[in-house]
Amino acid sequence: MNGKLVFWYSVAGMLLVAACRQNTEKNAEDGKRYEICYQPSYSERFVIEQAGDDKRLIVRNPWQGSSNVQFAYTLTHSENSDERSVKIPVERIICLSSTHVAFVDFIGKADKIAGVSGQDYISSENVRQRIAGSLTVDVGYENYLSYEAIAALKPDVIFAYGIDGELGKTEAKLAEMGIKLVYIGEYLENTPLAKAEWMIAVAAFFDEEEKTIEKFKNIEYEYQALQQLASKANSKPKVLINAPYRDVWYLPAVNSAAINLLKDAGGEYIFEAETQGGKESNPMNIEYVYAKALDADVWINQNNETLLRQLQNLDARLADILAFKNKNVYNSNRRLNNHGGNDFWESGVVNPQIILKDLIKIFHPNLLPDHQLFYYRKLE
Repeated sequence: MNGKLVFWYSVAGMLLVAACRQNTEKNAEDGKRYEICYQPSYSERFVIEQAGDDKRLIVRNPWQGSSNVQFAYTLTHSENSDERSVKIPVERIICLSSTHVAFVDFIGKADKIAGVSGQDYISSENVRQRIAGSLTVDVGYENYLSYEAIAALKPDVIFAYGIDGELGKTEAKLAEMGIKLVYIGEYLENTPLAKAEWMIAVAAFFDEEEKTIEKFKNIEYEYQALQQLASKANSKPKVLINAPYRDVWYLPAVNSAAINLLKDAGGEYIFEAETQGGKESNPMNIEYVYAKALDADVWINQNNETLLRQLQNLDARLADILAFKNKNVYNSNRRLNNHGGNDFWESGVVNPQIILKDLIKIFHPNLLPDHQLFYYRKLE
């Protein structure tokens, strides 16, 4: 094993203890003195604190456009009826996002998932087996959740994601039922490692932080090594991303996780100047994108398309793009299930290093000659 990796494994188990010796802060609500036990290296939206046997997960600004929003969840080994307190380790959970499923599965706790949102789109084989055996059930979508199904499952906690804070009414309804809801905000992070780091926040609900920190450090080390490899490339291909949808081309912001991945793989984002502001997608006129993308060397992430002719059917002019002509067109949908679920959007959150490998293979094939694409496919 690489010496640096051995080093990471040896120190990872001590990180929680070491961190808890500093940054002491007294909580005005319960009078306990909390210490920061895990300060993320990449995420800007959570931190884990500890006071005795109790922990506290602080989640900041967990939905798009939120500012100065903070939730503090007490994770305790004793019973507590407070709506923001959860008894740990949890035994029954509901995941309202496939990324939450990926986090829990990665930690090795898929058997604790009692409910999901959109079971047909789940890719995890462990969870699919539970669905087939009716051990995990579908609880509905967003504003159409089945409160009856949720109540029957008696979950210890529901992991949820917020869009513009619309879950407020849902959270209030669940609180009336005595069910705890926790916001998981990984989708808002602007780097792949920041997204993956949320696995440690999720692990806190299972008392599995130390093991999960070790796993994350392994991912971090591999990702950074690949990043260094890509930096040695002699040139950077001009990369076009996404595809038009109803005559609008949505381009990721330059500081988004998608574009940071692209750059870490040694690619040049041809719309960097146009996407400087914010972290959300930028709607662009298809004619403008088409004109500037004509000399793109590589084209990635085209909605759900699996064939070149499907792209051409969207707009015949797309066949004029250099990447199309040279068949350098790749989509991140190699791992589709029978119902259209895409594992790229599920397990990809805990495997940023594998996505990075795929992109390096696409941009600079000579750097990883033996790598076989895992999430990506070449469109023919």
